Amino acid sequence: MTIVIVIVIVFFVVFVISGKKNMTSPPSTQNYKKQNTEEELQSEKVQSLLKNIKITVTTTNSNHQDDSIIDVTDQSYTIISNSTLKKYPNGVPYWAHHYVYSYSEINSASIEQKKFYEIFKISFLNGDYFDLEGNSNYAFILLFDLLNEYESHKDTSKLESQLKTLGQCYPKTKSYAVSFLIQKLEDNGDNEAVSRLRTYDSYGYQNYNIDYDYWRLGSKYKTKLNLSDEEVNLLNKLWYPTNNFCSIEFCCLEILKLYISVIAELKANYIAEGTTIEAQFLEVADVIARKHFKYKNGSQNYKFCIETTPNEFYPHIFKHCENAVREYYGHKRKINTDTYYTSSEVKTEFETKIISKVSGLISRLISKVSTPDEATEIELNSQSTNRWKIKFEELTTHYNEKPKDFIDSIVNLGKLNKKNPSIENIFFEASKFIAKYDKESALALYVHYLYHDLKSATFDNKQLTKTIQKSLFKTNEQLHDFEIIVSELIKDKDLEKALINVSKVYEVKRKKIQLDSASIKEVQQQHSGTVELLNEYLKDDFEDENNSIKSQEINNEEIKIEITQKSENTVDSAFLSSLSFSPIHLSALELFTKSNFSVPQSEIEVFAKSKGIFKNQLIESINETCYDLLDDVLIEEEDDYYTINTNYFKRISLQ
Repeated sequence: MTIVIVIVIVFFVVFVISGKKNMTSPPSTQNYKKQNTEEELQSEKVQSLLKNIKITVTTTNSNHQDDSIIDVTDQSYTIISNSTLKKYPNGVPYWAHHYVYSYSEINSASIEQKKFYEIFKISFLNGDYFDLEGNSNYAFILLFDLLNEYESHKDTSKLESQLKTLGQCYPKTKSYAVSFLIQKLEDNGDNEAVSRLRTYDSYGYQNYNIDYDYWRLGSKYKTKLNLSDEEVNLLNKLWYPTNNFCSIEFCCLEILKLYISVIAELKANYIAEGTTIEAQFLEVADVIARKHFKYKNGSQNYKFCIETTPNEFYPHIFKHCENAVREYYGHKRKINTDTYYTSSEVKTEFETKIISKVSGLISRLISKVSTPDEATEIELNSQSTNRWKIKFEELTTHYNEKPKDFIDSIVNLGKLNKKNPSIENIFFEASKFIAKYDKESALALYVHYLYHDLKSATFDNKQLTKTIQKSLFKTNEQLHDFEIIVSELIKDKDLEKALINVSKVYEVKRKKIQLDSASIKEVQQQHSGTVELLNEYLKDDFEDENNSIKSQEINNEEIKIEITQKSENTVDSAFLSSLSFSPIHLSALELFTKSNFSVPQSEIEVFAKSKGIFKNQLIESINETCYDLLDDVLIEEEDDYYTINTNYFKRISLQ
């Protein structure tokens, strides 16, 4: 460790005074007294000046160069050094160093590590800073934690102060804190703050010399993608993407491969036009510096701007590549590719010289992107809960009159959606489709629907009135048999047994019942009619402690089988009656209204667990309920928060 003490001003003052004494000739007695008095006054001024000078102490590692500039003024300025960090009395729990990409990685920590992190965070916010003893994971978790909390308080000054202190205490985070802050502000459209931070923090932003490998995609995937040195350098210009889509490594790798191909083709196109990618990026940067930032050509701000701005173009191109892969994989949600440039001249220059060329290359190269493997399909379907409809439409459009093949395909589609909380809808829609072709297949798929619906967060209880038509049951006996199958499925959740029994519904019953004509005539006289009596006899009700099942004929064309949950209470709702929100849904939505429509995922997870369900199932079931009305999702995921679009909320409300 080395200690640097800034005393330049003090040295300069002393030097000037002593220089004056040495340069003058020996004074006379009278002049000596006068000069002595002047020196005393000067000394008093120096002492006064020294009192106001703040000595700045910076502690650094010997291999770390910090070219930050600190102004010495009459205002106090405290810099936190490693020597001021406190020792944690119980010892910092060891946490093996690894890449930390989001706050959610705290979930992989041990109980001991989680407990320490909570103490570490509270102490940090209260102005007490612990020596992490090399366990930098805690500092990076806190970095993302502070960025996430910004989404709630939206106080840029507060976040800047927090990140500045974090960088001073734990220097490894310093070169990333401002960059992530700028990224966050860009996403929120705070262009004024972005411009100010980029101008202010020329040291922290786009500095690729400190801890070069950390979060660098090229270094991380050099071996896996067999990258050349040039390709490693290209990918190292990017920050590691932290969204859910890129968290699926297969998707991330395909984006990287597309991105590398696009940049290579872009370079080749520029060369064919008699220029280079560096020259074109520099021309665009020049326009941005002069027209957007209004920097004078040749000024220090201008030079810095055209030096750093081209590095911003690479992440922007990466975003376009990511959106192309998202669309190719049927992932509905896209990321924002808007720029913070306000000048129309800048926008035209950027679009013409860069983005239009990139878009053309992407449309040509996208077909080379690999098809997702099974594990990736499962993860994509869990993130985009309506993605299954793409494959479903393909299966129904190309139906080949082979119901068994159709069922097998639907079951396979269900397996790929095993993490999708809306999985039951696949089988419900499939049952409706196949009903007009094969009765037994329709019943089998409906049993699949019930099985998954009973396992889901909420029992949607979609009625059979519109799906199981009179044509599916030739006799009430068949209906009776199916009721028994459904009742037993509700009780034992044995899907295989239910499917086996479905195949028996349409078996020819060999047992014949001989009716005595005289007995029938007697019954007819005692009751209003034989049909009514038989219907009453066959219309059995089945139930257990939680569910009941009833059937009735609506008319000659329709049969209704109704399954109800006994434990479900009727709750007054502030939402449209067409939206069948459950009590759990209403409680969850109340959390959003009380939190300004933005709730941490951790809070939703605690709430969901208290209700005995998973948070993803809860969120997706609410979104599924609203989707037909909104044609979009109501609740979106943003970093570690769930948010609701307030305009959408107004549309589903009665107010």
